[in-house]
Amino acid sequence: MATITLTFASEINKSLQVGGNANARDSVFTKQSNEIYYVGDVTGISNDRKTITIDVDSTSIFPTTSDYVFFVKKADVCNAKLTGYYADVKMKNNATTKAELFAVSSEIAMSSK
Repeated sequence: MATITLTFASEINKSLQVGGNANARDSVFTKQSNEIYYVGDVTGISNDRKTITIDVDSTSIFPTTSDYVFFVKKADVCNAKLTGYYADVKMKNNATTKAELFAVSSEIAMSSK
């Protein structure tokens, strides 16, 4: 697989990471003429966080210097759900006047079976 290198004038966001395998890598996209295109997966980040290396293939659309470039974390790898079989929640209201709780919700994913 081929690679390209993108260099930015300032540091890229700290949450951009290189995963240990292809399933955990952050993906890079570009916006050109109001269309969003997949560029590839991040395989390297420079120490100064201004340059990234991206795996690309023959169908990848390469960004130009004036294009908007952004990344997306893989939802199935980097989820923000509670994991496990049990959750304990404590809610406390310090108000001195009457307060009403409208709704409480949660998204839970089992971490093992």
